[in-house]
Amino acid sequence: MSGEPAEATPAVVVVGSRFCAPAATAFAVTKTISVTGRDFTVTDAHGAAVMQVEAAVFSFLQHRSLLLDAASRRPVLTLQDSTYLASTRWEAYRGDSTSRRNLLFVAVKTAPVQLARTKVRLFLAGNGSGERVPDFVIGVCTVSAGGGGGDDSDGNIVARISRQNTAGGAFLGRHTYTARINPGVDQAFILALTVILDQMHH
Repeated sequence: MSGEPAEATPAVVVVGSRFCAPAATAFAVTKTISVTGRDFTVTDAHGAAVMQVEAAVFSFLQHRSLLLDAASRRPVLTLQDSTYLASTRWEAYRGDSTSRRNLLFVAVKTAPVQLARTKVRLFLAGNGSGERVPDFVIGVCTVSAGGGGGDDSDGNIVARISRQNTAGGAFLGRHTYTARINPGVDQAFILALTVILDQMHH
């Protein structure tokens, strides 16, 4: 599943080392038409499905989705909007759990109204800054490690996420994203962020 060459970056493991590849990778993340409108299919450079995202239809007061391994159908992550439909704060948990002991990271949108340069700040479960200094920052099409002293600077870019605009797809709400991930960077982590960004912004 090789993609375009990328600059060297330190290894980033959030979900698990098995999701890290020695070469740059690229995936398409496509929202599929479903009852909830929150299902996605992740395909590699050869068009093969590697992961799927399915929304929990029973969760009426909170948006909750499962990131599944496409082959085994086993849950990799549970993604949950913890703001009760406001979509400004999402939490990611290991497997199909929503227990605090399985929390991996929190994604927080810096402004409730989406503007051109609204950023999303990510805090890993072990972050001890009281959500003042992010571990990662998502800016315009980039995911960067660090954030300086909380200034949301670009830091080291570890992945790029872009949306493919097609008239028919936009009309149906069927957005497709391209996630280009640097070598040694956790693919499941970046793919989860792609889904969270769609939910926050659309």
